Amino acid sequence: MLALAPLLADKVPDWIPDLLREPTWLRPLTQAVREFVMDHQTGGLFFVIFLEELGVPLPAPGDVAIAYGGYLTTTGAIPYPMAYLAVVGGAVLGSACNLTITRRYGRPFVQRFGRYIGVTDDRLLRAEGIFRRWGPWAIILGRHIPGMRIVLSALSGILGIPYKVFIPCVLVSASIWAAIFLELGRRLGPRVRDLFQLFPAHLVPWIVLGLILLVIGYLAYEHGFKPKDHRKPVQERH
Repeated sequence: MLALAPLLADKVPDWIPDLLREPTWLRPLTQAVREFVMDHQTGGLFFVIFLEELGVPLPAPGDVAIAYGGYLTTTGAIPYPMAYLAVVGGAVLGSACNLTITRRYGRPFVQRFGRYIGVTDDRLLRAEGIFRRWGPWAIILGRHIPGMRIVLSALSGILGIPYKVFIPCVLVSASIWAAIFLELGRRLGPRVRDLFQLFPAHLVPWIVLGLILLVIGYLAYEHGFKPKDHRKPVQERH
């Protein structure tokens, strides 16, 4: 994949259509992410990746932040080893926190509200079967599918994947991920800023999730959280 970086570097400014460009109202937020990484350098890169892995929706994808960090290594703003460790450390720590939260609250949430969004016990059993069949590869390779890193962390927590399996898998996957996008940023050079102008498609699932949560909240209120009158009827005296 690293061999494709020069090809991508030559084509990125040309094949970005206008439809993929970010909306005007989002540009100050994406600019803020870029400036945050620039101002805080290694710590900023670590914090951005940590927040994304934790599940916080950011106005710019972590891939773009890493690529920008790769460009900054060519200017001397960030030493390459520190940028690499920041990405890997942020990914491992953020995903571990995500796993911890979903191990505690994920399963009860799915059991109570999963039927409203089509997440049934049968589907969880199928997902568990995939994890058992593919083992660590399900996490290592799955995290390289766009949009699946945070989902896999949450799913691993819901399914109770042990830390001793999950953490090494994330470490291996994040090490490859960091190398790819840091190198891509180094090859793109200043043109890496153009990636911040892409529409952040990773936010679409969060928008959909927000709408689903609103529906769940309404349905839960209508069917589960309305206060009920538990007073026993008064018996008539004879």
